[in-house]
Amino acid sequence: MSGAASRSLLRIQERFVSLQGEGSLVGVPSSFVRVSGCNLRCVWCDSPATSWAPEGVQAEVDEIVDFCRRGPPHVVLTGGEPLLFPALAALTRRLRAAAHHITIESAGTVWLDDLACDLISLSPKLAHSTPWERDPRWARAHEGRRLDVANLRRLLGAFPWQLKFVVRGEEPGLSEDLEEIESLLTTLEVEGAARAQVFLMPETVDPGALAVAYRRIGVACVERGFRLGQRLHIQLYGHTPGT
Repeated sequence: MSGAASRSLLRIQERFVSLQGEGSLVGVPSSFVRVSGCNLRCVWCDSPATSWAPEGVQAEVDEIVDFCRRGPPHVVLTGGEPLLFPALAALTRRLRAAAHHITIESAGTVWLDDLACDLISLSPKLAHSTPWERDPRWARAHEGRRLDVANLRRLLGAFPWQLKFVVRGEEPGLSEDLEEIESLLTTLEVEGAARAQVFLMPETVDPGALAVAYRRIGVACVERGFRLGQRLHIQLYGHTPGT
């Protein structure tokens, strides 16, 4: 793809209107634009059509802006890893000019210049995300990329933010995940009241398993000053594309 095309085209896996299912804006009607392509390969990835088996069609920024114009004022740009693609910056500036609220969902491993963003929703990947048994080649690449502390610091300093950690709902996995999260937060100097901007979300796409996981993870949230991260779209619709 030429430089000009890379600034005006995005490979879109899906776009739809639904309720925001995660984070601080849970329940807010939003237009979702899911970009296809990712530099990581989480073993439990819930959008494999953007990572393990990427698919989608090229769309002009103008076309995406028009789609969002016909929907709610809140727009969620997700993936995959949307910050990999230069055209996303132009899209965000166009959406800002049209008075949209822009949430960008990212693993926090990539920086993109000239970005307009009202909420950067960062989901740093913990050690249990690495696909050692599924694909050792990708596992080595994933493990080397999944955390970029310097880039996370830069993103936290540049935009309003929330941190969403996918955690296991059973022991000993939950305790291991909490220990890793606490270490990262110490490094990032996320402390005091800022801990309320940290969400713990269950690693499950099974609606029936969510309630049990919520109860277990909720105890840790109360003890540590985090917020319980809902997966409202899974509760309402199951693990269904376009929701």
